[in-house]
Formats: sequence, C-alpha cells, structure tokens
Amino acid sequence: MMQRSVIYLVIFIVILFYSCGRRPRYVLPEDKMMDVLYDIQLAQAIYRSDPNFNTDEKKDALIAGVLHKYKISQADLDSSLLWYSDNIEYYMAINDSVASRLRASNTRAMDAKSALAQGRDFSNLIIPPFYNLTNSSPTLVFNIDSTRLMTIDYPRFSFKFNVHGLNDLLDAEAAVFFTYKDTLVKRIVPIDQNSIYTFSKPQLADSLLKSITGYVHVANKVRGGFTNVVLYDITYIDTLSVMNNEAGYPVQNNNPESLKKIDTISERNNEISSSAEGMRVKEGQNTPGNNRPQRKSMLRRSRE
Repeated sequence: MMQRSVIYLVIFIVILFYSCGRRPRYVLPEDKMMDVLYDIQLAQAIYRSDPNFNTDEKKDALIAGVLHKYKISQADLDSSLLWYSDNIEYYMAINDSVASRLRASNTRAMDAKSALAQGRDFSNLIIPPFYNLTNSSPTLVFNIDSTRLMTIDYPRFSFKFNVHGLNDLLDAEAAVFFTYKDTLVKRIVPIDQNSIYTFSKPQLADSLLKSITGYVHVANKVRGGFTNVVLYDITYIDTLSVMNNEAGYPVQNNNPESLKKIDTISERNNEISSSAEGMRVKEGQNTPGNNRPQRKSMLRRSRE
C-alpha cells in the first residue's frame, strides 16, 4: 500500500511539473504569435505613414483586420501576451524573431529609397508593386496584351499579392483572365482574408497565349463607409524580382511623396525594432517576478 502511494505521488509530481511548463491551449503557438505581432507592427507602420488613417476608428479597423486574418480576438491576443510575459524565455524568443523580421523589412525599405534616389523608375511597370484601394480608386486593373507579353517572361507568369486592411464591412474580389487563341480561362476568387493570393498561369501552350487581363476590386457594404485596403508585395513573374521584391518596400510611383513615405516607414520600422530589442531584460535580472516585460508593449504605441 505504501509503495502504491509513493508511485501515485511520483506520477502526480511529474504531471504537475509537466503542466507548469506546458503552454495552455488558449495561448497562441509561438509561430502564430510571431506572425500576429509582426503583422500588427506592419499595420502600425502603414497607418502612421498614411494621412488617410486620421482617426482611432480607422486605425482600429486596420488592427482588427490583422486579428481577423488569424481568426483570433483581442482577448485571445491579450491572454497570450500575458502568458508569454510570465514565461520569459518564450517571450524573448518571440521578441527576437519579430525584431529580426522588422530589421529585414527596414533594410528593404532603405534599399527601395536608394533605388528611387538613383532615379529608378517604377512607373513603367505593368502592375505596380503597391496599391491602395480606396473610395476614390476601388479597383486595380491591368492589361497585358500581345505586345506587352513579349516584354515579360510570360511562361513564368504568376500574379501574386498580399492584402492588408480588409474587414467584414468590405467585399473584395480578384480575377485574372487568360486569353488563348481558341479559349478563355477565367480565374475569379473572392478576397475574404488579409492574406497572400496567387494566380498561376494555366498549363496550356504558351505560344497560343494572346493576353492576360485582371483586376482587384473592393466595395463597401455600408453606404458612405471608409475604404482603405492595401495591396503590397505585388508580383507578376514567379521566382523573378521584376517587381523589385528584393529592392524593398513597394511604392506607387517615382516622386518625392513616395520617397517621403519610404522614409517614414523606414524610420518607424527602426523605432519599432529598437523598442522591441529594448524589451530585452538585462542579464541577471530576467526573473519573471521582478522584471517582467510589459505585456502589450509591442502594441501600446498604436495610436501615437
């Protein structure tokens, strides 16, 4: 009987020890937490550099779009932040990853600024690498006719873009039409998430391809509602950097305002990266009870 009691006690201690270090089910996994915080920082950089986001409601809608993308609520995020702040080693790992990605984003922004300063012209691109869908310009349209097809590596055609700012009050749709000598292939997809969308070329004879046309359109369900959806990292050639993906943060045109926008985003990314790295707890002071990082510290500047 005594031996059985000891066995039960050992099992209980093992279970207790395991459960203490185990992440609760309600806490977002590390990878997802990294992605959420990174996207929130990008959202903040976007609305801080765009004067159209001039009210808290518009800013909150952009952040809400991030939460909708990952199918989580603000309460889910808050609970996860609280748990990670109590588990310093996980918190620091997430912080390091987010800061590293922000630095990479900042580097791309600086490269784009340099490309513009050197006179590189983005205006002749068939599809711009960055586009704002707003009340006044709710549609991005492109037309690659037979003449333009000869100027691109069309066998590798793949229309790809990332969406930010979509919410439940907006309807959005993207379509690409591949016109061949004897057939028309339609690809029409509803845009219902802040995510990446890709349209690949059909596996048909390239010699028969005559043109590629398409659009991305957004409509507000509420009359008079505000629309500001960002399409970014837009590319149309698979595996090639035709749209300057490697050169930096996408811009709409080659003018001083574009350069100013890149400056603002670059400076903001620098600030965010510095503040994220500043959340590190000094060596020897990283006990959760004494120097717990401020939860929500990566979000608290959202309305500055």
